[in-house]
Amino acid sequence: MKPIWSRLSLLLALAAAAGCRPAPEIAPERRPIVDAVFGSGHLENARQYTLMANADGFLQAAYAAEGDTVPAGKVLFRLANAAQRSQVANAAVNLDYAKSSARPTSPQLAQLELQLAQARQKLLVDSTNYARYGRLVQTQAVAAADFENARLAYQTAQANLRVMEQSRADLQRSLALGVANAATQYAVQRETDGYYTLRSEQPGVLMNVRKNPGDYVRRGDALALLGAGPMLLKLAIDEEDISRVKVGQPVLVSLNSHKARIYRATIRRVYPAFNATDQSFGAEATFDAPPAGLLNGTRLQANIIVEEKQQALVIPSYALVDDAYVLLDGGRRRQAVEVGIRTLEWTEITRGLRPTDRLTLPEPK
Repeated sequence: MKPIWSRLSLLLALAAAAGCRPAPEIAPERRPIVDAVFGSGHLENARQYTLMANADGFLQAAYAAEGDTVPAGKVLFRLANAAQRSQVANAAVNLDYAKSSARPTSPQLAQLELQLAQARQKLLVDSTNYARYGRLVQTQAVAAADFENARLAYQTAQANLRVMEQSRADLQRSLALGVANAATQYAVQRETDGYYTLRSEQPGVLMNVRKNPGDYVRRGDALALLGAGPMLLKLAIDEEDISRVKVGQPVLVSLNSHKARIYRATIRRVYPAFNATDQSFGAEATFDAPPAGLLNGTRLQANIIVEEKQQALVIPSYALVDDAYVLLDGGRRRQAVEVGIRTLEWTEITRGLRPTDRLTLPEPK
């Protein structure tokens, strides 16, 4: 058996040999590298809107099913509206009454016209008497007091006729205003009645129907989604990356419904405001060659290509020290470098390193 001190010496020698083992080295490589911004999102028709209820009531009938393609103006849903129909009928009766009252043959206007005819006749008589007394008073055939009475009667008849003509004009204006108000109320009730019948505003596919006949619907409830036009990619992008996203950039897209394939798209719009609901900025893209069978609402992941190089000089990202240096000469020298595209796996070196240099990998932390 060897002495204990001999075995201890052997262990120390092995440890020293291991400590002197040179650090691993690598060489830079030429390879393609891509700088991309990640975005998540969903598919959405270019023209889509939510059909909202404008009134309260029970859903009486549905005239289309989810997935149907409907033309513009088609009746899709009807709410029960017996009370509102009564309001429309009452407004129609009021309008007919107002129109009837405004006709020249209405009792009010007919009575006033009769009174006006009588006033004109009296004015004619008083005018004739006034003229006759005027001639007679010049020859002193009548007393001056009789002439004055005739003049006063004539002036009073003139004033009465003017008052009655003004009354007729006021009545006609009042009746016309009544007709206008009744017509407005009728139109309002008709319009309100239309709220109980929901139609498609434009052609499209009926989707996401949320109510069934018999369900109670409140004003502002969403009943369905209608969409038409090509599919758009609605993307949510982190605040720190949105400044790098520009119109025209290519996009590589993975759909949750087609995960085995990658599709190409192009950024068409970058939204100018922060979306507080999604806590992100938004962008919109379109497929370069739209695949068949796309479904509204499909979730997706996208990589927006910011920059791409085919023969970049790259090193593993973990070989970069303090974001700006590499180790040379067995780790004894720190070489400053300038960095281009960076990914989790590779980092492009644009200055400070030659393809023939040997990098010493830093010790893992």
